[in-house]
Amino acid sequence: MPPFVLVYLNHMSDEECKIPAIKYYQLHGLDKDHPYPSSNDSGSGFEFGSLPVFAWWRDRVEKTYAKYQGYSDFRILLQCFLFSFAIPFLYFDLPLWIHWFAGGHFGGELLRSSEPIYAVIFAPLLETLIFFVPLLELVRLLSMPRWFSYPLIFFFFESLHDQRYFFEHPLMWMTGYMFIVAYEAGRTRSLLHAIVFCAIVHEVYNLSCYLLDPRLYPNPFEFRFAF
Repeated sequence: MPPFVLVYLNHMSDEECKIPAIKYYQLHGLDKDHPYPSSNDSGSGFEFGSLPVFAWWRDRVEKTYAKYQGYSDFRILLQCFLFSFAIPFLYFDLPLWIHWFAGGHFGGELLRSSEPIYAVIFAPLLETLIFFVPLLELVRLLSMPRWFSYPLIFFFFESLHDQRYFFEHPLMWMTGYMFIVAYEAGRTRSLLHAIVFCAIVHEVYNLSCYLLDPRLYPNPFEFRFAF
């Protein structure tokens, strides 16, 4: 170091030798009263999404979203239907079929043949247009995370079905979730694809529930020999 620099530094006070610190708010162009963020491994504050159970759910949703948008149209429709129908069939229909094959009878009236006109064709289309489209487009507009918005939409949609007992509603989780997956997979193509995919999966699901209900067939032996 040159001698004149050493002489200059010797005549400087301790305060003059200190390099002024750049404050956090100055560095980031924030207000002076802006709080300094707490430090952690991720570099951000606490989020519910960082909890293990929420992190698992968030990763599951994002992987499903990325995977399904790469499928063909037919595979999206087929897988969404199969996953939506599996649990309701095992819980609601399978015990009835066991009772049916054992020769049991069902109390009350048999199902009416005119029921699918509304339940299969009109109801899924109306529910898609009235509930799924506005809600899913709203959360898309608000940029809400999928892992958070999907359960909210399902809980709201399922709460409208009061024909089920309270503890039967969670069994419909996969069904409602796959309706949303069908919509979101179609939405990566166009809004029309999203509406059509969601409505088709919903209609095929309702039709399957109707046709695979043993109460539709009054005589088990006639049904068996018909095949």
